[in-house]
Amino acid sequence: MKTTIKVAVLLAMTGLFALPANAYDFSIRLNYGNMLYFDVVDAVKRQVKVVPPSTSGSDYYASYARPAGVLSIPSVVENMGISYDVIGIGERAFSGCTDIRTVSIPASVKFIEPYAFYGCTGLKGAFVIGENIQSIGNSAFYGCAFITEVHFRAVNCTTMGGSMSMTAFGNCRSLRSIKIFEGVKVIPDYAFCGMDGLTDSIQLPSSLEQIGAYAFAYCSTIPGGLVIPDKVTSIGECAFHQCHKLSSLTLGASVSQIGGRAFYHCIGLKRVTVKAVVPPQIAVTSFSEVRSGIPFRVPCSSKKMYAESAEWSPYGPFTIHGSCSLNIVASTTDPFAGRVYGSGHYNVGDSVRLMAVCAMGYGFDGWSDGVKDNPRSFVAKENMSVQAKIRRAMTVVQKDTVYRTDTVYRRGQKVIRDTVDLVDVARPINKVSEISVDSPNKRIVWEFQKKEKVISVSLFNQLGECLYTGSGRRGNINMSRYQSGPYYVRIETDRRVLRSRFFYNAK
Repeated sequence: MKTTIKVAVLLAMTGLFALPANAYDFSIRLNYGNMLYFDVVDAVKRQVKVVPPSTSGSDYYASYARPAGVLSIPSVVENMGISYDVIGIGERAFSGCTDIRTVSIPASVKFIEPYAFYGCTGLKGAFVIGENIQSIGNSAFYGCAFITEVHFRAVNCTTMGGSMSMTAFGNCRSLRSIKIFEGVKVIPDYAFCGMDGLTDSIQLPSSLEQIGAYAFAYCSTIPGGLVIPDKVTSIGECAFHQCHKLSSLTLGASVSQIGGRAFYHCIGLKRVTVKAVVPPQIAVTSFSEVRSGIPFRVPCSSKKMYAESAEWSPYGPFTIHGSCSLNIVASTTDPFAGRVYGSGHYNVGDSVRLMAVCAMGYGFDGWSDGVKDNPRSFVAKENMSVQAKIRRAMTVVQKDTVYRTDTVYRRGQKVIRDTVDLVDVARPINKVSEISVDSPNKRIVWEFQKKEKVISVSLFNQLGECLYTGSGRRGNINMSRYQSGPYYVRIETDRRVLRSRFFYNAK
């Protein structure tokens, strides 16, 4: 019994014995007069937190002098010869202290509990959330009506307010700017929810990895573009719910998950750029009620994946963003029958020209994707792989002698014909009624009856190289682009194969 009395007396003398009306273990007076009250959190580690002087009634400072003016919370305090680290600001520690003008929170502080600065209407200017803050309680700064900026430096803060009605900075009606500094990895759930007076755009640091649920929900006045950094992997549900004035959105390369209603009713968006090669997992409502028809831009190599994704396809057709290297691969069905020129790496929008050149004795028969033009020209839009279909020609030119005679293998039989040296344009040697010469315009013209379908028209030079391919019941080949020499035209229809031999003098 005596031992118990002695302990009680000792605790009362040192200030560690909490009387029923008090919320603190000891108090200290700062150099400039403010009194602070502390509660021991861990006696072994010698850690304390700042607390209000009383827990009775609705006003915890009813019988105590309220801190005022410049409040600089120390990182270390001493009581009865024992030093304590200040690691937190307790619940309602400064609630209703309307005469505090500025607050300096030391780096030792790791948490700020609910209502810590509730109704501190005297706070003005910028408020700094230090690097080591790990949690901020419900309504911690609720009603701090004249805070204009929040400087958020907390590297690993994982808790910040617990609901939409208890957001940390609720009813801070003068708050116009949030600055999130490099090093921050997580923006917690509800962090800046409901700040509908923001006038500055949000700049997210490159170190950011996660954006929590409702983090910026109902921040309806955030202007300009929003760039989600490349290290961010997840965006929580309703993270930017009803951010009406966002004009553009860029989702970083590592985003893999976007929660439901994350960008719900962001009606100001004019374009969305997605940098992730693999389409992120999204909910049906992730982009609900954004403006219909706005462009969604995706990586060129992933355009097909986005188009085929059940979740993403409703936002197509997709366009390609940025300068993107595409791989155009063109080959032949038979590597010994000819070569194809034009394969390589191209940027989106580059002009591409593919040309199939047949080896002697072979002819071009179109491309594997159905295109018949040779050469073929197009604008690079996506990766492509195509083959030139080359087959053995029915007529083979072996050689020419001074353009006077040539040796032709037809169905394996050697045939020697005299060529005709024309001054103007080509003229058929073996007459084909469907093929004629338009000498003034230096053209070879063909025309067939409607009942006969033309499958392909090809022009070959003396080496058997295919220089032109086309189709159609009627058409022409402009010879003015070619050099002097012997040529032949091969026309295949659904009924027959026709060949006409020419000599062209380009002079």
